Amino acid sequence: MNRLTFVVVVAALLLLTLFGLLLLLGPVLESRVIPGLRLWGAALGGLRAGDALVHAEDYLALDALRVVFVGPDEQRWSFSPADLGVSVAAEATLTRVLEPGHGDGGWEAYRERVGIMQQGAVVAPVFVWNRNRAEAQLQTLASQLDSLPQDAVVYLQGAEVHIEASSIGRRLDITATLASLEPHLRFLDPVEVPLIIEILQPEVNDEEAAQALEMANVMLAEPLTLLLPNPQEGDPGPWILKPEVVSQMLAIRPEEGHVVVGLDEAMLLHYLESLALALHRDPVDAQFRYDVVAKELVIASPSQPGRDVDLAGTIARINEFLQTGQHLVPLVLQTISPQYDETTSAADLGIVELIAVGESYFVGSSSARDHNIRLGASKFDGVLVAPGETFSFNTFLGEVTPDAGYDESYVIVGDRTVPGVGGGICQVATTAFRAAFYAGYPIIERWPHAYRVGYYELGGFGPGFDATIYSPLVDFRFVNDSSHHLLIQIEIDVARSRLQFLFYSTSDGRTVEQIGPEWGDPVSPGLPVYEYDPTLPSGAIHKLESAHDGLDAVLERVVRDAEGKVLYRDRFESHFVPWPARYVYGPDVIPPDASGESGDGE
Repeated sequence: MNRLTFVVVVAALLLLTLFGLLLLLGPVLESRVIPGLRLWGAALGGLRAGDALVHAEDYLALDALRVVFVGPDEQRWSFSPADLGVSVAAEATLTRVLEPGHGDGGWEAYRERVGIMQQGAVVAPVFVWNRNRAEAQLQTLASQLDSLPQDAVVYLQGAEVHIEASSIGRRLDITATLASLEPHLRFLDPVEVPLIIEILQPEVNDEEAAQALEMANVMLAEPLTLLLPNPQEGDPGPWILKPEVVSQMLAIRPEEGHVVVGLDEAMLLHYLESLALALHRDPVDAQFRYDVVAKELVIASPSQPGRDVDLAGTIARINEFLQTGQHLVPLVLQTISPQYDETTSAADLGIVELIAVGESYFVGSSSARDHNIRLGASKFDGVLVAPGETFSFNTFLGEVTPDAGYDESYVIVGDRTVPGVGGGICQVATTAFRAAFYAGYPIIERWPHAYRVGYYELGGFGPGFDATIYSPLVDFRFVNDSSHHLLIQIEIDVARSRLQFLFYSTSDGRTVEQIGPEWGDPVSPGLPVYEYDPTLPSGAIHKLESAHDGLDAVLERVVRDAEGKVLYRDRFESHFVPWPARYVYGPDVIPPDASGESGDGE
């Protein structure tokens, strides 16, 4: 081969080599990873994108167990990065792998590719961390590791106090553990991660429980004695509760990091309520009479304060005393001030004049009935009725019993008149009704008698101008609808057997028009009634009650204000039933026949 030919062949080979190199560095590598490039330790050169990603995922092996959590008692739990929410960001990782040697065009790209092929290059994968999956794994561990602290407990066993020791708790701090884990997930090296544990202290430790135990023993060392300060004659007490009784009320509970020892407030309240009921005293208002000359109130009887047991204060004091070893505890009392005391004046109450008088007569009453009328009327002497207040006859009357001083007289019970305690009280109610009637006050409860009673028609009052009461079901009530107090004053004219209710207040100019009473034709009571009583002597016959005609009566009232405007129109109806005479007879007596003839001529 001559020299020329040799040169041509060599030149051709060089051109072919150059062309192949340019082809390799150009179009061939355009869609492939540049040879010499590694994804961390994985060689990806010459691979297409999809193959490179598969090869990279196989190399990274995210399912391999590489993370070991170490527990507080050297427990060990192994997880893969995938278990903890780590995955490859495919698109971002491929971008990193394909970017070298594919950026600038022209000779610069060839030069960059040659450099990678000669010197090599390493890129890092892009990971995505789903923190929620890691947190869920730690939550599972927490369910195995977490424990609540146990407070020291002071408890009763019978009447003895015991203590149960406390214990600490622990809690996996998931947030802090995740923060410790995160840096290791960027490199995938095998790693041990200590779990971060928070120690939970009990609210009540052994020392505090021991103090509570000591206090409980102090509280139960002696009987608890409750005293009434400044007792009055007839007051109950003292009250002594033995330790075994007090122990039933003992309450031991944790509160804001310490143990509270005391008597259970609900149980103590239940016990004290019965004491409070027995110790309650209503205040007594001062009683007054009105001096019409001086136009001032005169004190008929002084006021007296009332009292109540301050239950909340007493409960607090009992616990306070017991906790300091004091077992003698005075009850806490509250003073109830009377509504009217000795400083009250007529001007304060607006009592300046006589505004109404109600009266009735009891001529011919038995000594027992006379006594009951006087005693019952005395309950209303000096009574004050405030503006807007409802007057209740039964409230001021109180109990009608022998212990209250009442005698036995005749009263209406059902369909007959029988001996009963307090006969004559309806005379007082009738008189009060008449005073309220003439004063023009609204009358909200008034009941008529079952049959006509002659006492209530004495003095010219017609039938139906009466009122009966039977405590507590049947009452007489009216309302002081004026802007001034009402003072009730009682007067008894012994010589005339007359009872008066005097109403003192300030007149607002109202007037009262009385209409009636009007009544229809009387209804015959019918034949007398005879009843056999074997306990009577032979031949005896006694009259128990007289006959009374039946009657329907109506009393009306029109009350007008100072300008003549009608305030009230009232209609008080009475239906008096026919009431036959009633007799009782003993052995060997033949009662009269149906003609109605009787043994005593009635």
